[in-house]
Amino acid sequence: MNWELLTRYIAQQTTPEQNADVENWLNEKPANKFLLKQLQSKHQQLNQPLKEEVVHQEWVKLLDKIIEAPATQAINKSVKMFWGLGIAATLLLASLLTWISLKSSSYTQQNYTVLKTAVRQRREFKLPDGSIAYLGPNSQLKVSPGFGTSNRAVYLNGEAFFDVQHRTRQPFTVTTANRMVVNVLGTSFNVYSSKGKAEEVKVSTGLVGVILNGQTHFVKAGEGFTYGIAAKKAGKTIVDVREAAALQNGILYFNNSSVSDIAGKIERYYNVNVEVLTSANSCPRFSGQMKDTGIHNLLDDLAFATGLHYRIKNENRIILY
Repeated sequence: MNWELLTRYIAQQTTPEQNADVENWLNEKPANKFLLKQLQSKHQQLNQPLKEEVVHQEWVKLLDKIIEAPATQAINKSVKMFWGLGIAATLLLASLLTWISLKSSSYTQQNYTVLKTAVRQRREFKLPDGSIAYLGPNSQLKVSPGFGTSNRAVYLNGEAFFDVQHRTRQPFTVTTANRMVVNVLGTSFNVYSSKGKAEEVKVSTGLVGVILNGQTHFVKAGEGFTYGIAAKKAGKTIVDVREAAALQNGILYFNNSSVSDIAGKIERYYNVNVEVLTSANSCPRFSGQMKDTGIHNLLDDLAFATGLHYRIKNENRIILY
């Protein structure tokens, strides 16, 4: 559903053809009719055109009832209806947040607070709302004006692990270098984003909504979401929650990892180029965890555990053989 069309429909500003599109959508699910009724009621109360922030408020209130209402709390008829509809209703409401998030992502490039790390640096930053951002090497996080008061929007180029303070009525959004949006109320997750490269989200705790091309994909703890920029293909994967929190914990996790997998982790974590020679492919796969005490110690430990050999060609290039 085009949510701008829905707001015009409520304000009676649509054509007959547009009315037919909305009515077809209403007939798809009972949840659609219920949500329209809620928004029409709000529109009548305001006696003015429906504003985007009102749609946002309704989404947050309903999502709060679906996901977070205690089991012992009295649930009225409307809320029971949504509990019964389950995932379908949640997806519907997430679509509303998708639209609002995409509409609100066009902040001006003024008055940002810019947090960044150097080429070999990893660093922890505390945000104004109490959330923590752990930035990987050569990463930049732009914190929007009014963060913690009027919004909780950040913009990432690089890699970061976020441990987000829960606020039911103020979602935390991460817009990536390729304009993907990660939307949460309060959880912990890792995002990797670099212009023109594949996007990656790994969830350590809770639930996030990944907004891509106008659709919301739910990703829960122990799951990852990837999007290939060139192929324009998206998909979910199973991930180790400890690996998702590797930046926070300072530990590299390996699970039946091939030499190429190991090389990829080293490249990401230390921001170096790793070349794998053919002779290295005979080394066995490796499972285990290693505390980050420097790249030299890590390579020594991997050599001992797997039989890999390495040579440091220069500060930016390592050869495995």
